[in-house]
Amino acid sequence: MSTSYSKPMRLIAVTGPTGAGKTTFINKVCGSKLREGVSMHSCTDRVQIARWAMANQDIIMIDTPGFDDTTRSRADILRDIARFLEQTYEKGRKLDGLIYMHRISDNRVGGIARENFGLFTKICGDEAMRIVSIVTTMWEFVPEQVGASRELELKQKTIFFKDAIDHGARMERHFNDEASAKMIVMSFLQTGPQTLQLQKEMVDDHKLLPETAAGTQLQIHLQNEAESYRKQLQDQRSQLSAALAAQNAAHQEEVQELKEANQRLHERLSKVQLDMRKLLDESTRDTAWRRTMGQMGRIGRRKVFRLSRDAHVEYRGWNCFDIFNFDN
Repeated sequence: MSTSYSKPMRLIAVTGPTGAGKTTFINKVCGSKLREGVSMHSCTDRVQIARWAMANQDIIMIDTPGFDDTTRSRADILRDIARFLEQTYEKGRKLDGLIYMHRISDNRVGGIARENFGLFTKICGDEAMRIVSIVTTMWEFVPEQVGASRELELKQKTIFFKDAIDHGARMERHFNDEASAKMIVMSFLQTGPQTLQLQKEMVDDHKLLPETAAGTQLQIHLQNEAESYRKQLQDQRSQLSAALAAQNAAHQEEVQELKEANQRLHERLSKVQLDMRKLLDESTRDTAWRRTMGQMGRIGRRKVFRLSRDAHVEYRGWNCFDIFNFDN
């Protein structure tokens, strides 16, 4: 059953690492009851939405999974985000705001977190940074002076958020209350909607996901991870060979530990290799479809998407954001 909106509608997407408070933030803005994680296991394994009905317009908050989701691969997550953005753009919808949440309570930003923020910026593109807000959370868990010092470092260092800020993104604080959450969201009402780089690449330029800036970036990350795991496996094989050659009781425990570590590395490498195959398989599946769509006009593509609505809902399920329910 479709929902009709007569008031102007603003779309604001929220993303960030698991545990940063994405779903909690949306629930405070909308008074909704989206599923929240109670540990580092993500509840946002699919896109969720909530609505804040204001007097003169509707704010649609879109809760998206982070790339560090505990239950799904980065290739799967990028694919779902890409499909959502692609279909939204095909329907003539653009995002009015993107919120990237970051825990100020983290005393360091690791390599994986930096890589994931890099993927986020590749999805957005430099032009869309004007509708991006980097929202810091968990201020209640750090002294003000410590938090302010970390915030300044995040703003000023290129390896963190400086480039995004230089291109128009802003940093704001969320204090885990309704007032600060709504103030952040209302700041987007002063800016117009923006096409994201990924939308331009996939819809306007008819690129396949692996050919986009975000897809290329993810491939580089996965290739680097795979190479790192291969090197670690090679080192461990040498250590294991030396321990086995010793053939004495003192090395029995070491041998067992090395075998277990070796198994864990094999599992991680297999996971990364599967991620790479998924990303490339997406290209294979979409090639014929995308060529056909590229030869059609915008109206023709819209008709195809309308005809595919029922199949889309059946395949994706109602837990996902369904763009077909947002016709005015």
